[in-house]
Amino acid sequence: MEYRFLSKKGIASFLTGLLKEFKVYGPIKKDGFPLYGEIASEKDINLFHTPTHLSPKQYLFPPKETLLKFKNGETPSIESVVEANDQILFGIHACDIHAIRLLDRVFSYRPSDINYIKRREKTVIVGIDCIPDKYCFCKGVNTMTVDSGFDLFLHPLISPNGKSNRINSDRKPANLGQDMSAGFLVEIGTQRGKELLRKHTKTRKTTVKEIRKIAESKNKKAELFTKSINAEPSSLPLIYSGSYNSPVWEKIGKICYGCGSCNNVCPTCYCFDVRDNIQANLTEGERYRVWDACLLEDFAKVAGGHNFRKTRGERLRHRFNRKFQYQVDKFGGLFCVGCGRCSRTCLVNINIVEVTNELIEESNKRS
Repeated sequence: MEYRFLSKKGIASFLTGLLKEFKVYGPIKKDGFPLYGEIASEKDINLFHTPTHLSPKQYLFPPKETLLKFKNGETPSIESVVEANDQILFGIHACDIHAIRLLDRVFSYRPSDINYIKRREKTVIVGIDCIPDKYCFCKGVNTMTVDSGFDLFLHPLISPNGKSNRINSDRKPANLGQDMSAGFLVEIGTQRGKELLRKHTKTRKTTVKEIRKIAESKNKKAELFTKSINAEPSSLPLIYSGSYNSPVWEKIGKICYGCGSCNNVCPTCYCFDVRDNIQANLTEGERYRVWDACLLEDFAKVAGGHNFRKTRGERLRHRFNRKFQYQVDKFGGLFCVGCGRCSRTCLVNINIVEVTNELIEESNKRS
């Protein structure tokens, strides 16, 4: 793996150069909270952000997307719509890069989804190390670090004053964006990333001492997690397969609102509904897709009013199994990346780690 050293000033010039060629989306602050949005200048970006509620998935798989337009007149026509522009996702955390890799497998699975594939081909990913909050558990599902799926990855070097190492009672890093970094070690993942780095900023060779700091930083990060799944990730599919009749589902089903928030914030949920919008003239319209959510009551309802998953407990069981069991054989990995967003945004505090640990405890008692 190749590394280059990039100064804090170099980041500014790098972003300024990228903005001349691409639409850049990255972490910004809105109403005091971090979120991913369009970057207009290098001053907008908030690189040392705490985990966001929404993932960057929306820039590869939009919440609403036109698939085709049609006309029905004397000369009927159908026009497919594929909107894909050159873009950069800047400052993406490791868990979200893992999530994008999973989406790549899903949307390239036969038949491949041309809308996603074209947009993905035009997307450059620049990742960055993060500091977990009380909901993060990526360490427990092996997504705390990433070694592929990005074009460039930024490893901040801690400033000599060391203030950024201090953690307050809310497990948040102090002085974010001010003294967090004395510069960055840039891990080069692709030739495209290497060329963009060389084109838009100046870097230098890294020292052995600087590269060692990456391992030191990972060890320190591993100590910050407060949530952990009490089993090896490889054992979770079997544990979930044996939990179909667990009383856990009825227990959490009684408090669940069925609002679908967990689906909407999840970086690996990819279900969608397809709809037609007909103009008032009845001769033209469009077909579009929108995100759908398996926690919504109508998701598994079919013609005649039959619902394959009538209760919220059944829908929760389905969603959890989609993350830890059903997809493993087909796509080669758990579909939970440990970002904690579902727990962070749940209105009734259903925590995915706590639920999984209850199921693990039940499994241990049975064995």
